[in-house]
Amino acid sequence: MLRRSCSRFAGRLSAPRFAVSMPGQKQAFGFGEVDPKNAPGMLPVQKKPPENVQDTVNYIVKGFSFPTRKEIIEGLGYPGQKHSAGGISTHGRLYYGPRRYDYGRPVMPKGWFANFFYGFWEFGHLMFVADRWQAIRWLRHFVMIGLCYLPFWIRMQWDLKELEQYKERFGPV
Repeated sequence: MLRRSCSRFAGRLSAPRFAVSMPGQKQAFGFGEVDPKNAPGMLPVQKKPPENVQDTVNYIVKGFSFPTRKEIIEGLGYPGQKHSAGGISTHGRLYYGPRRYDYGRPVMPKGWFANFFYGFWEFGHLMFVADRWQAIRWLRHFVMIGLCYLPFWIRMQWDLKELEQYKERFGPV
């Protein structure tokens, strides 16, 4: 019996792994070009936190745009979606290259105000400018939690009404 189990599991380890490779995939994660010219978060004004009003206006105008088709597909996910060696979520970057702000050593801001709030800027920059697909993934996560919770909440409301009817009919519980 043990011999059969071992041989069955050994066969599974040698089977090829099934992961989707999208047409035109050139990297371990995502599909398409790695460093396209129109990639979000690659402009010079987006390489560090804005430190004056003009940089802030340029950053906001050019940074906050509608996600691309590629970002929406990767954010929603698909069966067999590949993953890579990421730090927190094991998802790689869709766009990466020498023009990206965190390629190599990031340029730190010069002023104390921008330095003090650098962590907040970086979170907002990653979620809403450079890696917008991560924000789509978070949104998907919270929406699906709500949809899965909804039947339980509806059932709870029905049970509360039934409890009130029970109390009216038979007295306190």
